[in-house]
Amino acid sequence: MRYDLDGSVESTRFESQPPLQERNEEAIMGWSAQQSRRIVRLFVLLIIFGLFALIFAANFRVVVINGHSMEPTYYHGERVLMTWNYWLFGPIRKGDVVVIDLPGGARLIKRVVALGGEEVPRQYWGPAIWRMGTRVPPNYVYVVGDNLQQSEDSRQHGAFPLSWVEGKIVGSYREIP
Repeated sequence: MRYDLDGSVESTRFESQPPLQERNEEAIMGWSAQQSRRIVRLFVLLIIFGLFALIFAANFRVVVINGHSMEPTYYHGERVLMTWNYWLFGPIRKGDVVVIDLPGGARLIKRVVALGGEEVPRQYWGPAIWRMGTRVPPNYVYVVGDNLQQSEDSRQHGAFPLSWVEGKIVGSYREIP
């Protein structure tokens, strides 16, 4: 309480503030509303992250390079990102690196040097050229490794059907020693 000069007594509590108990209840209610907003935000972020993970799993696969036929572009043990929905990144073109799924389960990772209907460049001719000719048949691809001395590819086996192309390499990950 406070006494004024005229002797009247006034209350020191401000009329605009609620009592302490009401203020504590408001603070608790405000905290729970704030917490519920945080929980909703977290839930929304988890849903978004889950959708991205689902899209990634449905469209991409990590493949490990086995061998030295693609050096110096990709090294043995390096991980590359392959998509089987390669139309997301455009159709297969000359210069693309593709994964070819051979009958029997083996895989080749090679660079496309000629598409169906195109002439095979002379520097990539091999024994298979004498069997198939210099022009790639329609719906086939002619592929070679970047390390020509260590690569088993279309020069030995001929062109591969497009139906054997499992996917297209769209990225890589190299561990730093």
